[in-house]
Amino acid sequence: MTIWPGTAHLYPVVPLASALQSAGHEVVIASHPDVAATITSVGLTALPLGERAGMPTARGAAQPVPPGMDEELDNVAAALALDGEDHHPWGDFRQFVLPATWEFHPAGASSAEPMPGIDDLVAYARAWQPDLVIWDPAFPSAAVAARAAGAAHARLLWGPDYWGWITERLAAARADGSASGAESPLARAVRPVAERHGVEVDEELLLGQWTIDTMPAPMRLPTRTVLVPMRWVPFTGAAPIPPWLREAPKRPRVALSLGVSVRQFFKGGEEFVGALLESVADLDIDVIATLDASQIADFRVPPNVRTVDYLPLTQLLPSCSAFIHHGGMGSFAAATATRTPQLIVDGDIKIVVEHADGTTTSSTHKHMDMRPTSAYVLSRGAGLLLDQKAHSVEELTKRLARVLDEPSFHAGARRIHEEMMATPSPHDLVPQLERLSARHRSRP
Repeated sequence: MTIWPGTAHLYPVVPLASALQSAGHEVVIASHPDVAATITSVGLTALPLGERAGMPTARGAAQPVPPGMDEELDNVAAALALDGEDHHPWGDFRQFVLPATWEFHPAGASSAEPMPGIDDLVAYARAWQPDLVIWDPAFPSAAVAARAAGAAHARLLWGPDYWGWITERLAAARADGSASGAESPLARAVRPVAERHGVEVDEELLLGQWTIDTMPAPMRLPTRTVLVPMRWVPFTGAAPIPPWLREAPKRPRVALSLGVSVRQFFKGGEEFVGALLESVADLDIDVIATLDASQIADFRVPPNVRTVDYLPLTQLLPSCSAFIHHGGMGSFAAATATRTPQLIVDGDIKIVVEHADGTTTSSTHKHMDMRPTSAYVLSRGAGLLLDQKAHSVEELTKRLARVLDEPSFHAGARRIHEEMMATPSPHDLVPQLERLSARHRSRP
């Protein structure tokens, strides 16, 4: 298995990796050396790729746009003939997904140049001879390693399938002659790696022989990709259970989290933390806010709010009556698994890009997961939005009180939990993955 180096990419694969390992399979998680210790801390085998000193630093969406790429992406957008809601997934792909991919697949790379980490992955796959490579869509060169080693390969999605949606729409546009000069950004990123290792670039290489999809069906983008649905079993790290969490709360408990990955990679939204804290101050509730010192430094923390730097949501949410969060997939899945009504923040995050000449630029965007998660939660009556720009402190208080008091929101939370439980678990998937691997690998 390969992951882009971040906990938001590692945690979704841990349940499946553990299920495969428990079934007797050898499982290796390949990634940047910086996450090797985190991988081993959850009981899995880490394969550090490349030397730390020679590997890029994971910056995600803060990766600068390569020279000339804006014009190329404008051509792609024109070829896609975006209409209405189509602009949202394209915008998320362009702003968040592609920069993370460029981190380890530079847009201007030459097949003749060494590729830190990727060459290491291909060499290891050829030597170790895996039967199956399960790869992170933000680290697509893993498909090259799989094909070079004769292994079957599949993607494991941690969000909507932007890659499949865009690749298929571009293919349709090329077929009717409307995509002249528009190259798939994914193909452009993978081609130098593929040429370097003697692998042909085709749709199967770009999108996998099949796709393990953790998204609820209503959240999926339309594609014809072969899907193997898998329940998102929330894994949010591990920590000792604190003494105060060992007893049932004496009044309603509300969790507040704006995401570890958000505070790690992004900025902005700090003023809304103050509004959220103010909105809960006069309610007869206990609030557990997983906010670090930098997020609360400028605000008064009310007496009914306990702040902690980190606590696994899988430990906290079972005792909670509501969960305020930023709309990230991991937070959404943890709330869904524990039948917790959700209040999702509709707000902006700031992306600060540092350029080679030392200058910086910044832009604001909505979190890429917020739209699909909030739309699904609201469609099932499992929660409400908290609009960072439109809602006053008084309105935030009213919305939280509604979610706590009105039984319909708890019924909605049970509804999306039932839909999640109807999807096969990682354990259920193991025999199917064994069969698919035997069918698709290119060696005996």
